[in-house]
Amino acid sequence: MNLIFSKIKLHNFFSFSDTELNLNDMGFTLVEGRNHCKLDNAYSNGSGKSSIFNGICFALTGETAQGVSSGIENIFTNPDDCWVELTFTADGDEFILKRYKTPKPDLKVWINGEDHSGKGIRESSKLLSTYLPDLTSTLVNSIIILGQGLPSRFTNNKPSHRKELLENLTKSDFMIQSIKDKLESRQEDLRSLLRNKEDKKLSLNSQIDVYRIQLSNFKNELGAYDSFDNSEENIESKINQLKSEVECISREVENRKEISRLKDLELEKLNSDYSRLFKESSTDLENRVGPISEAIKDKSEEVNNLKAEIKILEKEIKKLDSITDICPTCGQKIPNINKPNTSSQKKNLSSLINRLDILTDELSELNSEKKLITDNHKLERDSKLESISNNISGIRDEVRKLSNDNILEVEKIGKINDEITTLINLKQNYNKLISNINSTEEIITNLENNVNEVSGNILDIKSHLEVVQQMITLAKREFRGILLINIIDYLNKRIKQYSRQVFDTEELNFTLNENEVDISYCGKQYENLSGGEKQKIDIIIQLALRDILSKQLNIRSNLLVCDEIFDNMDLLGCNKIIDLISSLTDIDSVFIISHHAQDLEITKDNSLVVEKSESGISQIKFV
Repeated sequence: MNLIFSKIKLHNFFSFSDTELNLNDMGFTLVEGRNHCKLDNAYSNGSGKSSIFNGICFALTGETAQGVSSGIENIFTNPDDCWVELTFTADGDEFILKRYKTPKPDLKVWINGEDHSGKGIRESSKLLSTYLPDLTSTLVNSIIILGQGLPSRFTNNKPSHRKELLENLTKSDFMIQSIKDKLESRQEDLRSLLRNKEDKKLSLNSQIDVYRIQLSNFKNELGAYDSFDNSEENIESKINQLKSEVECISREVENRKEISRLKDLELEKLNSDYSRLFKESSTDLENRVGPISEAIKDKSEEVNNLKAEIKILEKEIKKLDSITDICPTCGQKIPNINKPNTSSQKKNLSSLINRLDILTDELSELNSEKKLITDNHKLERDSKLESISNNISGIRDEVRKLSNDNILEVEKIGKINDEITTLINLKQNYNKLISNINSTEEIITNLENNVNEVSGNILDIKSHLEVVQQMITLAKREFRGILLINIIDYLNKRIKQYSRQVFDTEELNFTLNENEVDISYCGKQYENLSGGEKQKIDIIIQLALRDILSKQLNIRSNLLVCDEIFDNMDLLGCNKIIDLISSLTDIDSVFIISHHAQDLEITKDNSLVVEKSESGISQIKFV
């Protein structure tokens, strides 16, 4: 994957408010800082030099080169609105990534001008990983950004940890596991295929056994036809005779069906008479008892009203009778209290009760009269309906008898047809047995040929399985070492090449000693070297790692950021490192960040200053 970065925009990112920087074809660009913010109490530190290029890592991975993903908003502007926009091409496709920290984390992805963003940051990140696989912050640090002391600090790890780091960084573990997975997947496929073939062989042999039994049964059945008369004339004569019987019986059946149809019409008329009589009778009864029902309704309503009136009067009398004018304790009359006289109310109550009795008797007489009319009408109606019902039952019995007779005749026809079918099947079965015997013998021959073919396949699969198993054993035991040795050899060649340019000697060694990766220069271990020597070797190793990552993962970049790698290095060392970087032909933009840019005698194409104001806002100025 060839990455060509063209532009980055920062909005409220770290100390910047709104900043845009071209990244493509910038040659050697020297970056220095000036910090006027009194809160920082610094001249160059904290001006925002590294923040520009941390924006690249943030846009691609969601974190800075130092692995930071929080506290990146500019607190002096609008921390509720912070984003970075990065424009670049990958293998010819133009990408624009716009990653938001606030108001909420989000990622927008445009490819060749089309929006490919997901519904949220997780979905967008997942989609981005399919377009740009393996593009992690570690890889960005290794391919694009060389920080002070170098990102990932390979040399900071103990020799025993360097092997593991190198395997992870070059994805050799992934490649080994991928090979093992593919081999084991192939092994499982072969085992599955072997099981299928063995199951198929077993199934074929089982089928052969079944067909052999069938063949034996067919031949036994054929023996029962030794005395069979295959004369077509005899069979046809018997069939024609039986068909004549069927035609005669069928005519009788059709006659009975016609009689049944006429009877059904008669039944339909009687059922209609029955329904009409029942309906007319109900209407007549309603006309007779209607006035009585209305009288009963009126009397019932009057009785209910009278009962309610009696109940109210009884409660009133009870309440008045409960009043006393004599003290229950001393027996003396209570002053100003007179016991009410309820005689008139009681007389009225008696009158109402007498009236209720009269109404109740009248209501009873009306109900009795209604019941008498209803009962007499029902007797008259039921008598007429019973006559019609008896006629219906008689006709239904006739129809049932006709149907039963037809069923018997149809059964007789069925038996005759069965006899005809038996005669036809007898000859067909004989011919079918002959055909079955021939086809079964052919099937058995084909199955035996298939068994021989599958047996050959099984031998081939077992042979392939042995080869795959040997390859799996090789991958588990030896390939890891072989792959890592190849990586070490490649790194050692690149390191010696770069060492010759920087130190004028190839006595810089990168060696694998069992499970440890040792680094030595002129016979001394890395840990025993001076600070300047370590700093130069760090850069050499990082560039060599960049080369192998570009080779292993096929990722290249037009951009290289050197973040304060020259600090504490003498002028000769700086020039050597700059010459080394200049020899990298795949880079067209090198940004060199330094606190002491004015002291570096670098042939540069551009100079820019990151200036932080007293209010804490950084800006980029080309000088």
